[in-house]
This record gives sequence, structure tokens and C-alpha cells, in this order.
Amino acid sequence: VSGIALGEGENQITVTAKDDAGNVSRDTLTVTYTIPDTTAPVVTITTPTSGTSYETESDNINISGTAIDDTGTNSVTWSNSRGGSGTAIGTTNWSVSGITLGEGENVITVVAKDTAGNTSTDALTITYTVQDTTVPVTVITSPTTGNSMTVEVSRLDISGTASDGAGVAQVTWSNSRGGSG
Repeated sequence: VSGIALGEGENQITVTAKDDAGNVSRDTLTVTYTIPDTTAPVVTITTPTSGTSYETESDNINISGTAIDDTGTNSVTWSNSRGGSGTAIGTTNWSVSGITLGEGENVITVVAKDTAGNTSTDALTITYTVQDTTVPVTVITSPTTGNSMTVEVSRLDISGTASDGAGVAQVTWSNSRGGSG
């Protein structure tokens, strides 16, 4: 017999044989039919943001989130477009600590896999900007490059340079006897 329709759950299939003399024999097969899971889990990154992008001046980051599935989430893994990957701690509520970031954009992709092998992903673009800890260099070049001078005029013009690897935002001056700009 081929093509016996099964209902969800336990199906008892009985085969009966009868000979010409009226003798009867039966055999029973119990078949449990489970509807295949074709629904992927829903994975969501919730920390440091539930948005799609995040900016930081730290060279590593912790992320966490949820992975919801009707039959159970089997695993949650992550990868960074700039290098690095691993397995999160936990499944329904998961977390990853100490992901190393490269300068610029890092796309962190999280993949949740359920017990049937269905997968889903969520991604977070983290932009890592190296924190500027270098002070600008300021040099007075005119009317002298020295640290002091004597003049016989009541007004003085000065000029110089200011430089910084990340750029100079502002240059100001002040006089201990009054005045600034």
C-alpha cells in the first residue's frame, strides 16, 4: 500500500490478512506524525541598541538580545565583518562579551538556529572611531620663536601654527594683563 494519509500525532495502522479458510492475522504499526518545523526563529539584537547602527570610541563591545522560536532555539552565533566570530552564551536570552572592533564600520551579524535547522539573522553596524588623546601642538612664530621678548610699542601682532592629527577646532589667545580673543 502506498500513499496512506497520516494525521498529526499518533496513527495506528493495522494490516489484516485472511486466507480462504477464514484464518485471520493482524499486525499493527504505530506511526507518530509530527508536522515539520519550517518557521525560522526570530533573533533580535537589543543591546547596545535595538537600532541598526551604533557609534563608539571603545575598541570592543558587548552585545545581547533574544532568539524566540516555537520549538526552541538550538544555537546563537555571531561574526564581525572586520574579523572574529563565536557562539553566544545562552539562546532565548543570549549575550556576547568583548567583541574586538576594527576602526571604522564593523557589521556584527547574529544567526539563530532552531532545533529543525531553520535560521534567521539580525545585524548591527557599529562604527568605531579611535578616541583622539593627542593634544594639539601650538607654536608662536612671529614676532619671535623664543619664549620672551621686550618691545617699546603698546600693541603687538602675533602669528603661529596650530596642528593636530584629528584637526584643530579653535585657536584662542589671552593676555595676563587683560584681553582675549
